[in-house]
Amino acid sequence: MSSTAQSEPATTTRTPDDPTSARKNARRKPRLPTQRSEGMKLGHAVADTWHRHHGAGRMDIPCGVVATLALWPRKTDAASHAQDLADFIADQPASKWPPTVGEVAAVHWISRPDLINTAAPILRWYEEEHSPDTLRAIKAVSDTALRHGVLLHTGYRDPYMRSHVDLMSWTITSLRHRGDRSWLGEFHTPPEVTDLLAGMTIGDSPPKNGALHEPAGGTSGMFRSAAQHLRHRGIDPHGWAWHLQDKDPIAAAGAAVNMLIWDLGPNTLVACGDTLSEGDLSGKALATRRELEDRRDALFADVVTRRDSLRAARNLLSGGQD
Repeated sequence: MSSTAQSEPATTTRTPDDPTSARKNARRKPRLPTQRSEGMKLGHAVADTWHRHHGAGRMDIPCGVVATLALWPRKTDAASHAQDLADFIADQPASKWPPTVGEVAAVHWISRPDLINTAAPILRWYEEEHSPDTLRAIKAVSDTALRHGVLLHTGYRDPYMRSHVDLMSWTITSLRHRGDRSWLGEFHTPPEVTDLLAGMTIGDSPPKNGALHEPAGGTSGMFRSAAQHLRHRGIDPHGWAWHLQDKDPIAAAGAAVNMLIWDLGPNTLVACGDTLSEGDLSGKALATRRELEDRRDALFADVVTRRDSLRAARNLLSGGQD
């Protein structure tokens, strides 16, 4: 049975009288009501909001907002925290958004610096100075994504439950079709199609270890279907290798984000390049991953060394009493 044949996770929007709400006494009703919309509706709403508040251009910013919300580190059973978290995020001033993107990216950089590096085209804007109008547009996109249940899609502790939809694809294609007519040939592959292809490719009795390579993988919708197909048959996707390549930096960035959301495991690589002219870039992506992991490990080692040196100096100054 394909993943789309499964019943969709129920919306967990809380009512004002829900006794489990941590904010029941503080608020009579949620400040920002949320409802789990279909991926297409969420993507279109994000695109409409961005263009209404900001105009054409800089699609990296709204894509980064959706990615940050989807990558939010806190996950719970049944996404039970989603409404409270949506209220909290909506309460924050617009000026908080750029540093928030950096903080969420940093959490995932610790485990997968290579994927965050590939996702940089939709995240790096947090380092820039933004006008008040742009900040208001960013917050408007965040509120829209929250209202349409981005946290109800991606807030589950179980990766199977947060892998029902490719939100990055819907967001990217909606923004492009809304603002750049030259991309009208790019379409979101329906999940029914990728589910069918995954079933035909992997079969009903998949091995515990395998590999899939996508030379023009977009945001990795095919991998989502394949991973769900494996999970439905009791196979952990962590035992498989997932290598994807796409020439579009925004699509590759979306794929890197999805690899983390869907928890495809340690054997994931995303390369940005033209397969027809450059060939398979998996080796280059692997070398980049090792280089970034070495850089991360060296940084952590330096932090530990500085901490130990400071501790020793304090101990010396205190006469060995520290």
